[in-house]
Amino acid sequence: DVPDESECGLCGPCATQVLSESNLATSPHSSSSSQTITMLPPKYTRSVTVTSVDTAITITVRYGASKEEDEIVVVKEIGEGESHTFEEKSEDMGSWQNVRKILSIKGQIGEDGEVFEKLCETDGEGVHSNIHYTVHKWGVYSRSR
Repeated sequence: DVPDESECGLCGPCATQVLSESNLATSPHSSSSSQTITMLPPKYTRSVTVTSVDTAITITVRYGASKEEDEIVVVKEIGEGESHTFEEKSEDMGSWQNVRKILSIKGQIGEDGEVFEKLCETDGEGVHSNIHYTVHKWGVYSRSR
């Protein structure tokens, strides 16, 4: 059952039928021979800077990959008042290089402290070359502008 054009996604300002696995959206009003395909914009972070304001902390950053088993995890201890930038990383795809998006950052204060996590994808739209977070001893990330 095809909705009329006023209820469609790509036929105007209405809802979009999204094929989430491929990041493509299609219109049910397109003929099969001339179907409209629209790419949704990418949403990821290439590098992250973390500043520890008032305590030493262990930060763990997880970089994505084309296969989950190829993801990279980087752990860094950051002292009170110090900053560290987790640099952009790439994945060799043969004839081209893929930028590894930063999936998440985790923090832990001390060996027995609670682990808290921030998913980078939730901070804005588009591609970010760097997002700067500050972290406090009570375990909260705040995005620096």
